[in-house]
Amino acid sequence: MRSPAADPKAAIPRKVPPMQFGTDQVLWAAWLYYEEGLKQEQIADQLGISRASVFNLLQKARDEGVVSITIDPTRIGRANLALELRDKVGLEECFVLPTGASSQPLAEQIGHLAARLLESRIKENEILGVAWGRTVLALSQALTPLNRPQVTVAQLTGSSAATMDFSPVFCTSNIAEKLHARCVNLHAPGVVSTAQVKDILMAEPAIREHFELLGHCTTVLFGVTQLSGETLLVSGGFMTPEQLAVYRDLGAVGFASGHFFDAAGQLVTSEFDDRHITMSADAMMQVPQRICVGGGAEKVEAIAGMIRARLATVLVTDEQTARLLLAQTA
Repeated sequence: MRSPAADPKAAIPRKVPPMQFGTDQVLWAAWLYYEEGLKQEQIADQLGISRASVFNLLQKARDEGVVSITIDPTRIGRANLALELRDKVGLEECFVLPTGASSQPLAEQIGHLAARLLESRIKENEILGVAWGRTVLALSQALTPLNRPQVTVAQLTGSSAATMDFSPVFCTSNIAEKLHARCVNLHAPGVVSTAQVKDILMAEPAIREHFELLGHCTTVLFGVTQLSGETLLVSGGFMTPEQLAVYRDLGAVGFASGHFFDAAGQLVTSEFDDRHITMSADAMMQVPQRICVGGGAEKVEAIAGMIRARLATVLVTDEQTARLLLAQTA
């Protein structure tokens, strides 16, 4: 007589979660799936729940940062387009987001890629300077929670109440919170009424110490904004259309990390700079790793000027923007 077929559900006896897992089903499911290599059906049998519930637990594990699934950003950096753009424009590194079917806004897509890059680069005792903008904010929101208490995240430029949803304070604080790092905000407005007021503030010990800290940055992170058409500088309340027009008349095409520049990469200044509280261009250029995140056809001229100004050593952008940048330098 043939023996009855073994019940596959009996192959793996239900386990009692170890004491260190307590009643945390999310952690226990993630451990069984990622560490012990069990299939979702097997985990369902062990936990006495449905396979759909296991799927939900694993999704929750990813959402809460219990597990982190990443694509090595250096592989994207080795793509032919990224290498060609890097070599053509003189960047140290370039990471190009492949064109896909994502319905997310482009700033969020680039922010996700840049978040993976930053996670792979952040080191012990890093001092990370952070500017502001929608793509920088998207990066901060896409970061996987890490434990980097020895890292310092510092604000590069003063604040503006009109840009609270993507302000320097919010971007800096968000990144520091995700990294469980030390957060150092700059307690000063981004733009003051006169050059004399700026001089007084810059002489304050707390402000002076902040800029001394920025002088030790190992990495700076910033976005780039175009000056033509609708621009974040005006819509975000950073400056008035009349103030922006002064820079346009002087030939400026873009703005990045507190500085305006023309298509040839020359910095453009006006009396506005005498009232703007931000890390100086000279100090910024001394930072070893300078990561610019941004893309979109409307920003191509600005990004090209920013690259010629040598403000960035690393660019994270999208495929369309990369191809347009190459066409500009052909």
